[in-house]
Amino acid sequence: MKPHPRIRKTIKWGKYGGAAVTLLLVVVWIGSGLYHIAWQGKSGASLGIAEGICRVGYLPDWYSMGLDPGWEWYRETFHPFRFQWGFDWISGSGWTLDVPLWLPTLVAFSTASVAWCLDALARRRARGGVNLCPKCNYDRAGIAADAKCPECGANRR
Repeated sequence: MKPHPRIRKTIKWGKYGGAAVTLLLVVVWIGSGLYHIAWQGKSGASLGIAEGICRVGYLPDWYSMGLDPGWEWYRETFHPFRFQWGFDWISGSGWTLDVPLWLPTLVAFSTASVAWCLDALARRRARGGVNLCPKCNYDRAGIAADAKCPECGANRR
């Protein structure tokens, strides 16, 4: 099955493409060393980003902890990034999950890199008269278009 060029193009540059998402995650990751941003909902749901970590949680008794619902953000002195996962139960009634921001950044970067490499390979194969086997890259010059590849036995299409 041939890879679809629109899928590669979407992964590389599309609305939610890997290159744009990777850049955004790198900016958020670096910014999280200087800024702390958090949201606390009235129901107890919470979301925060700081020190290279995204923290998601549920604190049903947030009002007894002195937390106000809504957004808060402030600038801090630079904190070193944390790279580990974390899961905590709080007072038996709530929980928090810490996800390091390097993980989604690495996934987005890897996906975009694979798409770029596949696109470069497709461009190289489509270049002026180069007739390569799509499976093993064997040069098929002088072989009939409908013949099987002598190297790997794959069909042309």
